[in-house]
Amino acid sequence: MPKPHKTDPFDDLLNALEMQLPKDTNAPLFHEWVTQIKVDGRQFSYENREYLLDVYKDNHPYRAIEKCTQTGGTVEAILRAVFGARYKNYRNILYYFPSRTEVTEFSKGRVSPLIEENPDTIGSWLRDTDAANIKRIWNSFLYLLGMRSALSVKNIPADYLIFDESDEAKPEAREKAMERLGASEEGHVLLLSNPTLPDYGIDLEFKHSDQRYWLLKCPKCNHYNCLEDAFLLWADGKGSCPLVENDNNGYRACEKCGAILDPSVGRWVARNPSIKDKRGYHYTQLWSKTKLHTPNIIMRKFRTATSITTFYNLIIGIGYVEAQNRLSIEEVLALCGSDGIVSSDVGPCFMGVDQGKDLHAVIGKRYPPKSGKIVHINVYKDWEELDGLMRNFNISRCVVDALPETRNARAFANRHKGRVFLNYYNIHQKGSYKWNEEELIVSCNRTESLDASHREISEQLIVLPKKCEIVRTFAKHLHNVAKKLEEDEESGSKRYIYVKLGEDHFRHAYNYEAMARQYGSDSFFADMVG
Repeated sequence: MPKPHKTDPFDDLLNALEMQLPKDTNAPLFHEWVTQIKVDGRQFSYENREYLLDVYKDNHPYRAIEKCTQTGGTVEAILRAVFGARYKNYRNILYYFPSRTEVTEFSKGRVSPLIEENPDTIGSWLRDTDAANIKRIWNSFLYLLGMRSALSVKNIPADYLIFDESDEAKPEAREKAMERLGASEEGHVLLLSNPTLPDYGIDLEFKHSDQRYWLLKCPKCNHYNCLEDAFLLWADGKGSCPLVENDNNGYRACEKCGAILDPSVGRWVARNPSIKDKRGYHYTQLWSKTKLHTPNIIMRKFRTATSITTFYNLIIGIGYVEAQNRLSIEEVLALCGSDGIVSSDVGPCFMGVDQGKDLHAVIGKRYPPKSGKIVHINVYKDWEELDGLMRNFNISRCVVDALPETRNARAFANRHKGRVFLNYYNIHQKGSYKWNEEELIVSCNRTESLDASHREISEQLIVLPKKCEIVRTFAKHLHNVAKKLEEDEESGSKRYIYVKLGEDHFRHAYNYEAMARQYGSDSFFADMVG
């Protein structure tokens, strides 16, 4: 006789709830329902936030909101979650935050007041659970989860995923969380975040969407103004500033005729209307009517900003990186000399190899009075091909990425004992590289190491082969890495890290080549990391 099927206690609970709480067949529209809800002590209204109406009407299954601060993104997210639980019969809603700390603060600062202020609606739909980060609303469960903990990205099937401040979490954690939508017929996703770096996180998601901007209509000439574009052009020394200061808080000016613009009178326009699978919205304080976002205040913040990156991220709402923290393609290609890529050299030469689907190799040599000269850049399929490079270039020292194919990397090192070393990054290590001649291992601090090779390029201490397709690819890979500030979830301490913005194999292969070339020169390394 077969054993009885063991049911999930959550399933039993949901079944009971469904019997007690019938589905509402006359569900209101979300953009109308929110006007019946109190938020932060006031009845929700679109007055002075007219830009939100079309956003709240939008039920696209995949939306990305790249936002400045204080323009209502998080309010929409939590209201969408509650509405979905009550009226759309979502079984599970997963609301992700960068860390557990944000989960606690959100539950106390956002969810609890929303319940207290709306006792006859949201408050009456809520049911107790044993876990602080799980809210049972009507027939649904709302999970509040931290992205940085692997245990938080659980194997929970979901109908709706919300990623709040997603730029503060690692992209791979978000990719793992997205797998929770696999069995859902709904499969809705909302991403919202202040941007950090260009081509990273929410900035990249927005660029892959239809890119909707709120354009202000001029009452005089009928021109539609994109304040973000106008401000960035002005900051770059082109055109006039769209924010005009005066004794009455200032005003927004039409770029065509200079007339005063009303931020309430505008429309969302997609920059990439051909993209249908992802909907994107861009929020900026430039057109916000909040008292703290007047033109006078924004311009004062611009002039007095201690960090221009923070200003662009949080006020303008765009990804930004200062020039010293990201190499430009033009900056790299400016180092190209007149010599082509060679297939051999008498050396002694130094090689760096980064692993991936293929093996990316960079070979250079010392080149006084500069730091070095790159003589060979290429992509290889097999480790045995690297043996030929060791011979043809008289490689004195080579550093290879130890992961993911450690066995192959170790075998290569054993074939060239004393000349090939496996690299492991050590977050706690400070100072010069540590070479273990017996184990054929070299360890270093990843950020310090990348700082050193970054400065070789930015200070024009390297000569590259003349321009060709592979050198342009090399330059692109170097451009696809940028430095950003990261906060540790547990300690709260902050440190700079380099993050990947695209394919970057040659960036690391070059870094390994620089490590090998700098061997025996601790003072040089110290100079490079400042």
